[in-house]
This record gives sequence, C-alpha cells and structure tokens, in this order.
Amino acid sequence: MRAKWVMGADGIHSRVRRWIGLDHASQPKIRFAQRRHYRIRSWTDCVEIYWGRMMQAYVTPLGDEETCVALISDDPRMRLGDTWEEFPELAARVQNAELSGADRGGVTVISRLSRVYRGKVILTGDASGSVDAITGEGLCLSFRQAIALADSLISGRLETYQAAHRRLSTATYLMSRLLVWLGRHGKLRQRALQVLARDPGLFARLLAGHAGKSSAVDLAATSLRFGRQFLAA
Repeated sequence: MRAKWVMGADGIHSRVRRWIGLDHASQPKIRFAQRRHYRIRSWTDCVEIYWGRMMQAYVTPLGDEETCVALISDDPRMRLGDTWEEFPELAARVQNAELSGADRGGVTVISRLSRVYRGKVILTGDASGSVDAITGEGLCLSFRQAIALADSLISGRLETYQAAHRRLSTATYLMSRLLVWLGRHGKLRQRALQVLARDPGLFARLLAGHAGKSSAVDLAATSLRFGRQFLAA
C-alpha cells in the first residue's frame, strides 16, 4: 500500500516507534497494574484514589451493579488480595463481593520522546510518549494530540504538531512524575493532601490547570500559592 502519511498509534510498546528509530529517545518509568470488577453497587459517583505504601488503589463506578477496583504498584508480583491491610476501608466494602469476570493486568509507563515524527511517519497517543495512569489523563491527552495532528496534516507542516505535542504533554508529564514521586514519600504526600483539603479552591485551580482549562500564567501562580502553603504546613 502507498500512503502520503503513516501514523503510529500502536501503544506504549509501539513497533512503529522502533521501526523509525525513535525508541532510544524514550526513558520509560514502568509500574504494574491489575484491575478487578466486582458485582456491587458503587458507593460513589466519582473516581476514588486510596494511597498506600508504594501503591495506589483506584475505584471507578461502572454501572448500577458493577464497580472496578484497580491497583498500581512498583512490584510486578503485587495483587489486590495482598493489599487489603493497606486499604482497610476499601477492603470492608469489596472484599466479600462477588467478582465479575477475570482479573486483568498490564503496565503503566511514563515516557517522553524528544521527537514524535521522522520523515512521513508520525507517532501519536501512547506511542508518542505516555503518562502514568495515576493522572487519569491518558485518553484525554491522546484526543488532544489527534486534533493537533489533524491540523498539521492539513498544513503539511509536521513541526507544528511537534510543538503542539510538546505543549500538550509537558504539564501532564510533570504532574505524572510528581504524583508518582509523592506515592513514594508518605510524609510529604500527607502534607500536600492536608494543604489541598484546607483549601478546596486551590485544588480546583490546580485541577483546571492540569486539564488545560486555565492559562500557563494562572497555573504558575496557583502552583506558587500551593508551594507557599506546603512549606508553611
């Protein structure tokens, strides 16, 4: 087949990325994930995150009678059944509930590329760099990249996609690294959560900046305010 452009959107283990010689630019940070579905009515309409030592558990409501619980940790051998002592409140809710289907596992990767295209071959989505699942931004980031890629293809100038890709991914990449780092430093995480709990408006503004709903100036000012409160906590 002949094509004007080739897009590599084949995930974190991208073969297209390897074929065009951009794999060496990536420095992945890997964690391991497991998810389980329970036949239980969700007690929340939000995503919940439970922090443990070197791990997090996520609760996602799926419907009236089903709830997803996911575990992400640095240990590839860690399973949800091994972690209930870390998450006693969560265990009390789901430990005796009926399972819905088999457990599934995978990896979550933080990686960043210096370039996302070579010649007429372009990378997008997780193939072009990925963030840890702790941010909850993977799919949203991919959709934004797709819009930027479409615009650059219309103009035929891939360097505009490279610039847009870097701009879109920078804040999410930094937030991903920060949250994973906090996951490994319990006392600092506790202080950060105390600051955000005392000032819900600050949390809302940080979230807006993370989701691209505020300007870079607003995000910088909000981050500075958070930093002052964190040091004073």
